[in-house]
Amino acid sequence: MKPVMSEDLSGAYGALKREFCLLVDEPMACHTSFKVGGPADLFFAPETKEELVRGIARAKCLGVPVTLMGCGTNLLVKDGGIRGLVVTTKRMNKTLTITVADDGQQFVTASSGVILAALARFVMDRGFEGFTFCAGIPGTVGGAIMMNAGTNLGTISDVLVSLELVAADGRVMGVDRSELDFFHRRTSFNGLGPCVYVLGARFRVKPGDKQKIRDRWLCLLENRRSSQPGSMASAGCFFKNPDNGMPAGQLIDRAGLKGKQFGNAMVSTIHGNFIVNCGGATALEILTLKQMVEDEVKMKFNVDLKPEVKIEGE
Repeated sequence: MKPVMSEDLSGAYGALKREFCLLVDEPMACHTSFKVGGPADLFFAPETKEELVRGIARAKCLGVPVTLMGCGTNLLVKDGGIRGLVVTTKRMNKTLTITVADDGQQFVTASSGVILAALARFVMDRGFEGFTFCAGIPGTVGGAIMMNAGTNLGTISDVLVSLELVAADGRVMGVDRSELDFFHRRTSFNGLGPCVYVLGARFRVKPGDKQKIRDRWLCLLENRRSSQPGSMASAGCFFKNPDNGMPAGQLIDRAGLKGKQFGNAMVSTIHGNFIVNCGGATALEILTLKQMVEDEVKMKFNVDLKPEVKIEGE
């Protein structure tokens, strides 16, 4: 059962509802690819960065916690839901442009809610290369930056030039790539405060052979689709690959865990690093299965698996 809010928080919620177009007690199962998750107290889907900045700043002023998300493809929300204000950037998808600098370099600029695949197709259709590595990666530009999304062919940090960010207090800032640190499925915003959110980004691209780029994209996309359980609800690869040794999926496979099930959550029979919702799964079932996988891999290989999926809520 969702906790009862304090009187102070109730007043803050009321103020936010009066100022913005918000949904109340919105089921997060409707906004995540896992199709699970309890309600968000307040849910906000701004269309412009100005709306987002104003909403975040106002929530900060009122003492309401903010959780920012893209389109929920790398997110597991617990069954109790999320307290405070959940903000999705998925409607902030209008900016997508190619520019040429004075020195002849080409760049593509995208707002945070642009779907990564749409960005890649936009670049590809104009005869530029740089994004074939992300064929089949779901999610938004903002989410891809926050987790340094990528494959064994490259990561978003390889093409990133600069960002536009907003801090929790509403300050908007431009940040060069050199000011950030990138890790496996994580980006560190050094010294920029505990909470920063991506508004948009600029990436470097270069001209290429349009047909060759398209052929490579389609080949990579088909390979990804054939090796992953795309027809079942999931959040993509659940665990990060360890720094050394076998990838997480191979460890899970060798531990004999493919097809392992708890309730309506199951380790995919196609790819060991996918936990899938067989239909009607709860977050608790998924998290219990997660722990079972971690324990088995630890016992058999002495490897500590860490989740790549972001886990939120209570």
